[in-house]
Amino acid sequence: MIIDQATTLRLMAAVSLDGTLSPTATLPATDTLWSTAKLAQTIAVASGKGGVGKSNVAVNVALELAELGHRVTLLDADMALANADVLLGITPKYHLGHVLTGQRTLQEVQIEVTDGLRLIPGGSGVAELASLSLDQHARLMAELRAIETDSDFMIIDTAAGIAGNVIGILKAVSEVIIVTTPDPTALVDAYATIKLMHQAVTDTPIRIVVNDVVELGDADRVFKQLRTTTARFLNREIDYLGTIPHDSELIEAVREQRPVVQYAPETPASRALRLIARTLEISRTKLDKNKKTSFWSVLSSADQ
Repeated sequence: MIIDQATTLRLMAAVSLDGTLSPTATLPATDTLWSTAKLAQTIAVASGKGGVGKSNVAVNVALELAELGHRVTLLDADMALANADVLLGITPKYHLGHVLTGQRTLQEVQIEVTDGLRLIPGGSGVAELASLSLDQHARLMAELRAIETDSDFMIIDTAAGIAGNVIGILKAVSEVIIVTTPDPTALVDAYATIKLMHQAVTDTPIRIVVNDVVELGDADRVFKQLRTTTARFLNREIDYLGTIPHDSELIEAVREQRPVVQYAPETPASRALRLIARTLEISRTKLDKNKKTSFWSVLSSADQ
């Protein structure tokens, strides 16, 4: 049975705490477990197309949030082309595939990157991640469900593109960051992602990061185009989160397999990423503190 990424996560959420499949395929959003738990702010980092720096944003922002004193989990949810570990200069000994097969526990798979930041590496190139049994889904979910109550932020690096499996994840998170560049094709694909997400869910905040900006004013132009188009055709508001300038140090950091905020902490790109992390920290305090809906519970009940 071939199961896509969103289906994988929905089935995870249908597993009881003891690791067995629940009698129903969904969990109520008001489940007692989640009604009393402090939940992580779940943030999906997405893009309409590849090559716009989505994973760089996810990795560096996660590091900066941890530097600010938060407990952060970075989940590499691109189960086909996972690369967060590469950007961090880490060669995982184990990955999610080993959890699925029962060879390792999630505790053994997750990597403590720094104080406050842990990485759950994806399984790049692992064939079994594309064809999972219900038992494998159950095993993974039994260990993953605790993450949301053990983190302040859960940053989810999604696969690039606008396939249904990505949209399924975007429907369940607290907010979505869409990374784009001034390139016209990236802009078109960013709007396509917003449109598909809007058709699926209308109240999840969408925030825009414009990456690889060269000319002064390009970021404002890009965001205004997206905001105007989205308001006109979708009657929906989007928010500006930040701009990351074109920076040769960032390119060099990728080559060296080091996050730019560590490789060159005072370079323009690093300062921009730090500001984005601080903005997310500030906005988190303004969210509805009474919201007790689990990412996994929402995902489990999503109607794909």
